[in-house]
Amino acid sequence: MQISIVVNPVSGTNSARKRAKRVVKALEEHFCIKALYTKYAGHGIELTQQLIAKGTDVLIAVGGDGTVNEISSALTGSRTALFIVPTGSGNGLARDLGMYGLSIKQIIERIEQNNIHLIDSGVADEKAFFCTCGTGFDAYIGHLFAQTKVRGFLTYIKLSLHAFKNYTPLTYQLKTDQGEYTRQAFVINIANNKQFGNNAYIAPLANMQDGLFTVTIIKPFKWYHVPYMAYSLFFKGMHKNKFAHTFDCKNCTLTLPQEAYIHVDGEPIKNTSNEIGIYMHKSSLKVL
Repeated sequence: MQISIVVNPVSGTNSARKRAKRVVKALEEHFCIKALYTKYAGHGIELTQQLIAKGTDVLIAVGGDGTVNEISSALTGSRTALFIVPTGSGNGLARDLGMYGLSIKQIIERIEQNNIHLIDSGVADEKAFFCTCGTGFDAYIGHLFAQTKVRGFLTYIKLSLHAFKNYTPLTYQLKTDQGEYTRQAFVINIANNKQFGNNAYIAPLANMQDGLFTVTIIKPFKWYHVPYMAYSLFFKGMHKNKFAHTFDCKNCTLTLPQEAYIHVDGEPIKNTSNEIGIYMHKSSLKVL
């Protein structure tokens, strides 16, 4: 089995980076390989493409959600399987795949077991995603978070609480195979997996292997509903939330107001038009 490692050396908090160094050193020694390090945005895609061409069987991605998205995007449809050593702020895909919080011994054991599964992926405006994409408040916070120098879950919460009081929900149009919706929404989320990251379950019933997205439309709510919304999010109850409408679909088209933001896997993207096509690619990524 040919194994490669791609590392984002600046991903996550200082403690996460220190742990990543220990993990990478152990992996290099155990498998007699040398890790490759990303140097700029998009470099993970380039390195992954090179490693696929060289016949890599397993690619170990060491980094946050942005790094994992880049590497996974390049791996989609290939014979190479993904394993994640998460070092980011959210680590949504790693958590749902059971790769979060593993010891070095457990990481090595998982890789050597070589137990491969296929999961789905999505594409929004030609940008691949593996957890969620969407628009509204979460996309707006993702835009703000990308501009901060201090990372971590606490920073994300502080940004969210500060921005909520001045945030005005916009009106969106969503066309799906289950119907059309024109609504003012706090969030419209299209999920491939269950969570944003940090165990915030926006779509607790989502399944990465069923060939369907789980759409969650959250209507505007008052500030005094924030504890109720947080409880639903962190205790897997969003599908029962009175402000949320949830359903499954294969593909959809999202029409955005000009001032709206959109994100894929928590990363803000510049959309090419105000009409975004979102498509399901079933069983497209191999994972350990």
